[in-house]
Amino acid sequence: MNFYQFIISRLNGRDIEKEVDYYLGLVRKGIAGFIIFGGELNTVKQGIKKLQREADNRLIIASDLERGLGQQLEGGTIFPPAMAIAKAIKNSKLKVQNSKLKILRDVFKTVAIEARYAGINTIFAPVLDINTNPKNPIISTRAFGESAESVSFFGCEMIKIFQSYGITACGKHFPGHGDTETDSHIKLPKIKKDIKTLSKTELAPFRNAVKAGVRMIMLGHLNVPALDPSGVPVSLSQKAVSYLRNKLGFKGVIITDAMNMGGIGKYSEEEASFMTLNAGVDILLHPTDPDRVVAYLEGKDARCRIQDTRFKRTKTRQFIPDFSEHKRLAEKITKMAIKIDGRLKPLHFFAPLLIILSDDADKKGITLYTGLKSGYHSLKCLHFKQGEDLKLDSVLKGRDVIVAVFSCIRAWKGGASPWLLKCITELKDKAEIFISFGSPYLIDNIRGDVIKIYAYWDSDSAQKAVAEVIMKG
Repeated sequence: MNFYQFIISRLNGRDIEKEVDYYLGLVRKGIAGFIIFGGELNTVKQGIKKLQREADNRLIIASDLERGLGQQLEGGTIFPPAMAIAKAIKNSKLKVQNSKLKILRDVFKTVAIEARYAGINTIFAPVLDINTNPKNPIISTRAFGESAESVSFFGCEMIKIFQSYGITACGKHFPGHGDTETDSHIKLPKIKKDIKTLSKTELAPFRNAVKAGVRMIMLGHLNVPALDPSGVPVSLSQKAVSYLRNKLGFKGVIITDAMNMGGIGKYSEEEASFMTLNAGVDILLHPTDPDRVVAYLEGKDARCRIQDTRFKRTKTRQFIPDFSEHKRLAEKITKMAIKIDGRLKPLHFFAPLLIILSDDADKKGITLYTGLKSGYHSLKCLHFKQGEDLKLDSVLKGRDVIVAVFSCIRAWKGGASPWLLKCITELKDKAEIFISFGSPYLIDNIRGDVIKIYAYWDSDSAQKAVAEVIMKG
């Protein structure tokens, strides 16, 4: 048996020209496909064409495009995270005006059109996790919301649009990664809810996605005793696969989350791969070394579920993306998503103080500072990065204080740093305005007269939008 047909391997887009012989070698061995990380749009597009021409069967070309093609490829459009999109589109009762529904569908259509233009035929989205735990370090703004109803609505809209434009949608991370305080990239999280509770909450978006015709579902690296009391991660569990097939009636392709993650628990990648295929999973995603995994499987009696996982090419119209228009759409929905808690009014003093807190390595807040500086010419800015002490007593007096918090949701990060949380606590009684350019939960518990602004992500467009909101008062 050729075990390469059950593997999607990593493809680094920035190395696609330099490493093309390696990727072509995997294609000739029968690899199922690739997951694309990074690179320039046209270079990756040409590389994908070369790989597809060499393949006997159509390759699965996948990518994590929860926020659009620009999330991975330079030249593509990047949109706000799912939570921001949901806030822009719905009201508190999940009522959606027709005009906003059109905008939502235009966003999803744009993602699909650009992906197909690049040669990508599978998108690992929608995220069907319900973010019910404010301390969740890896889902957070990637979720459409905190209720099964909201996540189901937006998830199903995404699935229908993607698949109508020739993209295979993949719902993740079954049975739901929202109620955890552990990043499954680092170690195995545990979901302690019973099956009745899971069915009402976490499982509901997946059940609705199956009804909507989703073609692929990704198993999370999660310990869910309600599905498998043995403690084996769902991604390796025959009982979990059986539940998805027999209880939810899913007939499509089941894929694991990345096999290089710490969430596979105590098992090696090779052992986990063997268990996964024996459990009835169709595709192994992103093992570190596909050749090593195949060599291991060839020495074992793996029982594989053979099915056509390469998806027939759908006869949908191929569109040429209008990247300028797509950028305007992204800026529009970014502005629509900005949420203000409290009554924003003009700052009292002509020389406010902007304090930027960031636990990320990149320099953050430059666009915000530039935007505010255009109106407040005497604006003073202090930038504090991970681990730096706040020394502010000499500069706070006589100034209105704006605190901007930058903390991205990133794999293997483990959530916001203790340093950042401590800084927020120290400043909560000293600031007039708090802004979160990331998780809303970082500033949610700040009380009193503090104005809270939620931007949900840290793009230049989000920073410009927030600066405009503050300037208008």
